[in-house]
Amino acid sequence: MATEAMKYARFSHPTHGNYDNPEAVLNDDRLTDNEKRTVLDEWRSSLKHVLLNEPDAPQVKTTSKSLDDAAAKLAAGKI
Repeated sequence: MATEAMKYARFSHPTHGNYDNPEAVLNDDRLTDNEKRTVLDEWRSSLKHVLLNEPDAPQVKTTSKSLDDAAAKLAAGKI
């Protein structure tokens, strides 16, 4: 079950790469703030699709909260 939960805690973006957690997106110096926002938004969108198909999917709510926190940091310029 741990492997299943981890699948939602990670994100593979087709252009910008693979991320283990939302904080890793913020720490990626290769990305502009707009690119970071795009990755976080697309990750959030993918989680919404997961919840539609698997409402009890493990780790999705925790990852979603982490995405919200990362987006708030980015918006506040705290990165």
